Amino acid sequence: MKIPACLKRTIPALLVLATAVASAQDAQNVTYQGTLGPSRIGLTLTVKGPNAITGGHYFYAKYLTDIPLTGTYQPGQITLKGTDGGTFTLKFKSNGSEAGKPLDFTNSVGLQGTWSNNGKQSPVDLSAGGMSPVPTSGRWYENVTDLSDAALEAKAQGFYKAVLAGDRAAAAKYADFPLRINQNGKSHKITSAAELTAQWDKIFTPAYLELLKKDMPHDMSVIQGQAMLGNGDVYFGSKGATVLNIP
Repeated sequence: MKIPACLKRTIPALLVLATAVASAQDAQNVTYQGTLGPSRIGLTLTVKGPNAITGGHYFYAKYLTDIPLTGTYQPGQITLKGTDGGTFTLKFKSNGSEAGKPLDFTNSVGLQGTWSNNGKQSPVDLSAGGMSPVPTSGRWYENVTDLSDAALEAKAQGFYKAVLAGDRAAAAKYADFPLRINQNGKSHKITSAAELTAQWDKIFTPAYLELLKKDMPHDMSVIQGQAMLGNGDVYFGSKGATVLNIP
């Protein structure tokens, strides 16, 4: 699959307002990534028109295991309670477009505040990822594959972990050949595991690996029928990685 140039490095946060306007009364999944204290986390909330929080979860990048959340919205801020006993108290971050209106999920660029549990408190700083309609099937990746969400993410996480570990053979098992490589304004295809191994150092440069380390292969955005890691660093289909975008 050839990814259009405009989608090679899509920034999901830019999709938030457009999606929200198009379906303000529908249930939406809203994603965030950032930090809780020293730890990297992701957070996903299900919001129904426009600011009723009907469910959600957060996860640590180290584990990628969902911790369920319940929450409430007050003008300009939200409170989330986790099944782990923790409480998020968060304010929306401005993007300058609210024009005197209270900040909410549709006119903000992130969340900032604290997480507390058993008398301990840590700062939280999250950037908005994207907003998308809740799939009718209940499967996050219904527009990507017939596989379960867990099965699709197992492929994405397998590729991700193998690349960061430098395990060429394992990475090839989670690649869907021919694998498209977009690099330095040019594109070419890798047709086999042997070819991937031979070009490994040219593809997985130090700069690219640093980008990948910041990504989280869980609750990924879906763009044109592909699951997108980070801001377009890797695209995944039902058989594994399909496109790599090298800086």
